[in-house]
Amino acid sequence: MALSLEEFVHSLDPRTLPRVLEIQAGIYFEGSIYEMFGNECCFSTGEVIKITGLKIKKIIAEICEQMEGCESLQPFELPMNFPVRKDIVRILPSLDVEVKDITDSYDANWFLQLLSTEDLFEMTSKEFPIVTEVIEAPQGNHLPQSILQPGKTIVIHKKYQASRILASEIRSNFPKRHFLIPTSYKGKFKRRPREFPTAYDLEIAKSEKEPLHVVATKAFHSPHNKLSSVSVGDQFLVHHSETTEVLCEGIKKVVNVLACEKILKKSYEAALLPLYMEGGFVEVIHDKKQYPISELCKQFRLPFNVKVSVRDLSIEEDVLAATPGLQLEEDITDSYLLISDFANPTECWEIPVGRLNMTVQLVSNFSRDAGPFLVRTLVEEITEEQYYMMRRYESSASHPPPRPPKHPSVEETKLTLLTLAEERKVDLPKSPKRHHVDITKKLHPNQAGLDSKVPVGSQNDLVDEEKERSNRGAMAVAETFKNEKHQK
Repeated sequence: MALSLEEFVHSLDPRTLPRVLEIQAGIYFEGSIYEMFGNECCFSTGEVIKITGLKIKKIIAEICEQMEGCESLQPFELPMNFPVRKDIVRILPSLDVEVKDITDSYDANWFLQLLSTEDLFEMTSKEFPIVTEVIEAPQGNHLPQSILQPGKTIVIHKKYQASRILASEIRSNFPKRHFLIPTSYKGKFKRRPREFPTAYDLEIAKSEKEPLHVVATKAFHSPHNKLSSVSVGDQFLVHHSETTEVLCEGIKKVVNVLACEKILKKSYEAALLPLYMEGGFVEVIHDKKQYPISELCKQFRLPFNVKVSVRDLSIEEDVLAATPGLQLEEDITDSYLLISDFANPTECWEIPVGRLNMTVQLVSNFSRDAGPFLVRTLVEEITEEQYYMMRRYESSASHPPPRPPKHPSVEETKLTLLTLAEERKVDLPKSPKRHHVDITKKLHPNQAGLDSKVPVGSQNDLVDEEKERSNRGAMAVAETFKNEKHQK
């Protein structure tokens, strides 16, 4: 039974696709030309087409005072495969033509077998390698020699999972650029300093391979005698985390701390920094070595900061070399197809399945022996949306990080504020200006080669003065609490 195309669409169950239709009658008689969205095709009476999918272009809604009689018009696009064409035509169901469903009496395999990138990856590994013709080329194709161009014959050798390093530009202004770097990247990197907003971040970043050396960029006044105060410019060697007991209003409490060595002018001083400390630290890098990315990821724990010191000479334009710095964030596993030009099957390229959309026509199996592959990979710049989709996927697939330590109690915070307030009332001489000296020859043997321009910790007399201020301030706070209790 013949139906108008619009009636057929409204009665169609998408789960039954694909369907084969025959053009019956309408204003599009033999020889008529139909053009929509830049595609032109000829409909003839008796023409056979295959409906492969439905796509809603828009929904038109009307606000009615009464619900009865209200209808939502839903124009659809219908992708159709034509036996005499090598592309997909999309038409609206309002086309004034009658059609007849002949799916049950027609061999749908007679149509061209068009495959998307996702369709190719869903094939079994045994079905590769195959020869295909590119029908619809991807946008923004950066492969050389125009391999993925319409009409080009290519070989798809196999599908597999490959590793990439997810990296972002280091810059203060937005938007940042994001990249996927293959481990085969032939450029070299130098390490760059990291920034740590809290002592807890120091605990995460510390390594057994080498001591973590940092400089404080923000002051911290400790509310307890056992815990260390920090001044801007103080330097620390981070060792390990532990617990210690502190006295708070006569009650002993266990606090998680980071055991460090504070670098003084001529010596070292043990320091305990509470993990909840919201300070600021910048890493001091003593490593001048240049690393390939594969060695970097083996020796150091992600994330860390780098800058390209030697660009990849095997590629014409190295986008990473132009960046001011990069943060290597995560090791990503993604899906790829290995393809080559049919005329040169030994030089192969990896193309991402999820970010490169193309349509190919299956031609035949590839029976020749291609011999050893020369696999070429490219640094891929990804969009902001793709970056966050990858971060979200990786986070869901891995275990969550440990919960950060709790902040001090309200009583501890009150005690800190009162201590600072009382210190301002105590008439003490102002602290002298800090002096910056070269400590290259005064550190542990494993710290040889420190940058002499990096500021060092307070001098001994300033440290003693700060301790005296802390003790006198604590005594003043204790006296304040005692007077308040008597008044009550």
